[in-house]
Amino acid sequence: MDFYTVKLESFHIDNTRSRHNDTDTVTLGVQLGGTKLPVLTFNAGDVNNGDHGVGLHFSTMLLSNQDRALAFTYFIYNGATNELSTNLNTLATSLLTEGVQSTVKGPSFSFANLSGGITTVSATGSVGLLSLLANTSAWYAALSKVMVETAINFIFPNCDGFVAGDVVSLTKQQWDENVDSQGGSVFRATMAYPGTDSQAGCGSNSAYKVTWSVTRERVSGSLRAFLKSRGRFAPQGLKMLSTTAVTA
Repeated sequence: MDFYTVKLESFHIDNTRSRHNDTDTVTLGVQLGGTKLPVLTFNAGDVNNGDHGVGLHFSTMLLSNQDRALAFTYFIYNGATNELSTNLNTLATSLLTEGVQSTVKGPSFSFANLSGGITTVSATGSVGLLSLLANTSAWYAALSKVMVETAINFIFPNCDGFVAGDVVSLTKQQWDENVDSQGGSVFRATMAYPGTDSQAGCGSNSAYKVTWSVTRERVSGSLRAFLKSRGRFAPQGLKMLSTTAVTA
């Protein structure tokens, strides 16, 4: 029996979108099969170049079917979110739906197939909102579709705008293959985002990197003891495990 944790670990800024500090809000959403979990957000505040911890995560999620999808979406927005005409949680929900629907089952998928290798993946291209879309993987196609449809609903005042974002949706079998490729417990990737043009008077194009991980835990021995050690209890069965999300 396998349990999975999705964690958005950190982001690194090589160049801010604004002239000095970016004011970043980080959003993370997860869908397990047909079940969407409550969207998590983290207010990173005013940040400049360098490393910044996040620690948002969804933990102890049960996956038993090899073809069941585990999808997550994340994005970082620089600016005042209350000035946006489209809620970030709504956007996350839409992206997850598209990501799961576009999940390619069957053949193996390896992040090594993307430019930059397994640990650093470069996302390039543009649909006018996020400069990260020209790869051929399923989640880029889903993200492109939703972002194009949603772009008209976003108003970017001042130097505001998205600086990073993605949708990742793979089956349990595909996640297991990628976890195994990195030693059998944790798969970790760092994705690079070159950013989009900001308005005149703002800084140059942003350059962000985002590090995320998927951890697999396999139960050996007592399932009850395993769950108890992680603060999980399932008196009415295991379905409740797929609806629990916490932040670090």
